[in-house]
Amino acid sequence: MSWFYEEHGARKGPVSADGMKALVTEGIIGHATLCWTESFGGEWHPAGSCVFWPPQPEGVPPALPASLISNRWLWLSLVGPFFGSTAVDILLSFGLIPDIASNIASMVVSVAIFYGALIMDRRSLLAAGFRPGTILWILLPPLYFWRRIQIVGHGMLLFFLSILVFLWEFVPSVTNGWHIMPSEGLSSYVSRRYYEL
Repeated sequence: MSWFYEEHGARKGPVSADGMKALVTEGIIGHATLCWTESFGGEWHPAGSCVFWPPQPEGVPPALPASLISNRWLWLSLVGPFFGSTAVDILLSFGLIPDIASNIASMVVSVAIFYGALIMDRRSLLAAGFRPGTILWILLPPLYFWRRIQIVGHGMLLFFLSILVFLWEFVPSVTNGWHIMPSEGLSSYVSRRYYEL
């Protein structure tokens, strides 16, 4: 029996049942990945309901439908750092935080909210019966968001927003903290370096 599966809006296959099991093991096919074989007629079914999907242990229910998985922790991870930075700025304006410590406090609060929310999202996936893989996925958030799309089958907007937030919030904080780039901006830094040559 030949199988086909959906990947980024394209049909992939044909693949044997053993090949599909291998793709599940490698993480290429997730629980919500749409699959098709001749017996399905004109409908595609989630991989979690297909015969090649690994059987559940006795007495353990299958994973919840992906449509029931909430994105609230992902939204918190994306907007939380901005509110955290704003709170630090307010505390700074009232003199409750020394001016020297404000940048570090802002970065610590933003990172704590961002990664704390991602850890909670991973816990919610585990509680719903999904296998999100190792916790190390959250160390590079856009990869975690991409992996989550493969697991639950939705969330492309959140993936693109995670890239923007990661580039906007964390990359400048790290580069300024390391003094790799001067604060004058990339274009003036590059043009100054060009004329120095």
